[in-house]
Amino acid sequence: MLATIIFNALWVGFLGGVLASLVRAGWQQLFRTEEATKTEALSIGGGVFIDFSRGLFLLMSIVLIIVFIIWANYDSSITQGSGTLFGLIVWIVIDQNYKVVTKQKPFFWHLPWQQTVVEIIGFLLWGWTMYLVAIGLPISGVYF
Repeated sequence: MLATIIFNALWVGFLGGVLASLVRAGWQQLFRTEEATKTEALSIGGGVFIDFSRGLFLLMSIVLIIVFIIWANYDSSITQGSGTLFGLIVWIVIDQNYKVVTKQKPFFWHLPWQQTVVEIIGFLLWGWTMYLVAIGLPISGVYF
């Protein structure tokens, strides 16, 4: 049974992680500041750039939705708030604690409040999208 849950979580997690990361990137693209658009990207020629931060977030989304699906199969309390609770937990643990400790960015109270609101809403939409994909594909085992 665990092998079936993990197998289903892998392919549903891949689909959901890609979609959720695109939703979050699209949301944050609406509210980009001039300094936020200056990212470290690698040019591969012909005007094509690779943005490693978005690539890492895509991989993180895939891994975290797999964790979300496996967790929801054993304890459905994580689906409270239709996945937005999970998005808020990820924002607190990863975006606030990990990135601050590794000095990738300052605490949210050192940023403009508008940027913090956009980030929080982006993670809430990200978690909600993961939840919608998980319940939309019933093979994942996550239900209402």
